[in-house]
Amino acid sequence: MFDALMGIACFVTAVVSFLYGTRIAWACGKKCHFKEKPENRFHTLSESIPAAAVVYFFGFVILFNLFIDGFLAILVSALTSSILLSGFVVSMTMPELKRKPPSGP
Repeated sequence: MFDALMGIACFVTAVVSFLYGTRIAWACGKKCHFKEKPENRFHTLSESIPAAAVVYFFGFVILFNLFIDGFLAILVSALTSSILLSGFVVSMTMPELKRKPPSGP
């Protein structure tokens, strides 16, 4: 019974971690416009991407703990995945990087 409750708590924690990490990265990508000065964009990105990566990190540690053996392997995999995923979500939501449909006849 205790193992089932612990599994449910870990699953809920991982899901919430992925949701909040995506929310942080998504908001950061939406705020970043190429018309602004690069210093302002850098300030926004330097605050939000590490915050999203840390939140993703907890979710990936829980997820990789189920599939990978070894403490160092879990930490390295979770750190790499969280950095890549936060950068991907931010770049995916930037308005200037979205694909625009062709206009014309």
